[in-house]
Amino acid sequence: MKKLNKKILYLGLMCISLILFAPLTQAQIPPTRIVAWTDKPQYLAGQTGKLYITYNNDRDEPVTIRNITIVYEEWWAYINNVWVGNTTYEPEDTEKSVTEETAYTFEISFTVPSDGRARTTDVYIIVYTNKPYDSLYITSGIHVVETPAYMEKIVTLFTIQVVLLIVCTIIIAATIFLSARRPHVTWKQEEKAVE
Repeated sequence: MKKLNKKILYLGLMCISLILFAPLTQAQIPPTRIVAWTDKPQYLAGQTGKLYITYNNDRDEPVTIRNITIVYEEWWAYINNVWVGNTTYEPEDTEKSVTEETAYTFEISFTVPSDGRARTTDVYIIVYTNKPYDSLYITSGIHVVETPAYMEKIVTLFTIQVVLLIVCTIIIAATIFLSARRPHVTWKQEEKAVE
C-alpha cells in the first residue's frame, strides 16, 4: 500500500510540474508599439538619411496619430534664435488612423548637421495619439562616422608619394632609354705616317 501511495504521489507531482511548466514554454514577449530603424548603419556629416517608424496598434480600437516628435539629443542647439535638433512630423491626412491590431510605418527624413554637432546621437521618439502618448528611446540611434582631424594630412601625404613615384619612374625610364641609344665609341689605332 505504501508503494502504491508513493507512486501516486510521484505521478501527481510530475503532472502538476508539467502543468506549471507548459505556460512558460508558450510565453511570448508582448509586441512593442513603436519600432524604429534607419536606412543605413552610419552617416557622414551633412548627409541625409531616413528614419522609419512603425506604430503597432495592439489595442482593440482604432488609434488616431496626431503627430510624431523626434528629438536628436546630441544635435540640440540654439541657432539663429531657434532651437534645432528636433523634428515634428504630422501625417499627410492631418490625423492618421491606425485600425485595431494593425501597424503603420512612417518614413521621416533627417539631415546630419555639418557643423560641430555632427556626432552619434540618441533618438527619442514620441507618438501623440488620441490615447495616452507612446514613446521610444533609442540609444545610439543614428551613428555618425567621425573623420579624424589628421586624415586630410594623410591623404595629402599619399598623393605626394604617388606623384613622386611617377616622376622617379619616368626619370629612370628616360635614363635607361637614353643610355641604350647612345652610340658606341670604338677606338681606332692611329696610323703612323710613313716617312
